[in-house]
Amino acid sequence: MFLNRSFHLLPVKLSRISSSRNWPIKVAIASLTLPVLFSTVSEAQVSEIIKARESEGKQYVSSMNKAQQAYYAENTGFTSSIANLGLGIKTETANYKYSISTGNKAVFNYGVSQQGNLKNFVGGVFLIGTTTQTILCQTNAANKTKPANPTNKNGTLACGANTTPVVR
Repeated sequence: MFLNRSFHLLPVKLSRISSSRNWPIKVAIASLTLPVLFSTVSEAQVSEIIKARESEGKQYVSSMNKAQQAYYAENTGFTSSIANLGLGIKTETANYKYSISTGNKAVFNYGVSQQGNLKNFVGGVFLIGTTTQTILCQTNAANKTKPANPTNKNGTLACGANTTPVVR
């Protein structure tokens, strides 16, 4: 919004500058301040774009966790196939590559960044007694590396190394 307002006012200010006697000085000042304005706005925009792209990974892995719980309830087992989850999601997008790994009484759902500037996500669904419990974690830093699996110690779920729980 601020950027749109600035562009709207720019022609008016430039017309005033060219009609004044000190226009070369005013143009020099304008050329020094405009890049600062644009760099501040674009950094904020880039941050928002990254958050939006990371939101995809977070949503997909969270949905995979929920679908694994439903799959387990119907089939008394987890699946290693994204297609079997019935979510209709692709295994690869421009931002993330999605995969599943099964373990002993657990399944891990991954969203691994295709770009180096996005955080990765891992979800775990654990069979604890006769129920399933889930956890969703994200890497502490942006990279293209598959995150460490979450753990289950006596019914207490925890994120793996270099990951933290996703706050919803």
